Amino acid sequence: MFKGVFEHQLDDKNRLRIPSKFKKELTGEHGEKTYSFFRGMNRCICVMADEDLDETLGALSEEGISESSQASTLFFGSIFSAEEDAQGRVVLPAALKKMAGIKKDVVTLGRGRRLEIWAAERYYEYLEGIDYDAELKKLGI
Repeated sequence: MFKGVFEHQLDDKNRLRIPSKFKKELTGEHGEKTYSFFRGMNRCICVMADEDLDETLGALSEEGISESSQASTLFFGSIFSAEEDAQGRVVLPAALKKMAGIKKDVVTLGRGRRLEIWAAERYYEYLEGIDYDAELKKLGI
């Protein structure tokens, strides 16, 4: 389960290192790192291990992923497989990077079965409008 927040930056070639704390959750049965990026809510980029993403996709109803569903068109069209280099860096897909408004500074946030990658500025603006106490009560905490 992913949890916690990390602030970091893209390098000059738009590459990102997934924080090491999160890397082990993205590793497959045989030690391979297989994960994908997709468009999340609130203009963030989500990351899921391929195994978890496949399970999530399999749980969708046929009606939900029908050809007439705009949501499925947007969602499936935003999934990109991650490809790490030898140093464990990955290039963010240009379309997702643009959608998220990421330039250099990023925040990677653990959200249970997925990670969220935010433009740091947008993440902190988003947090400003949240009533923390009220949101914890919704979670039953």
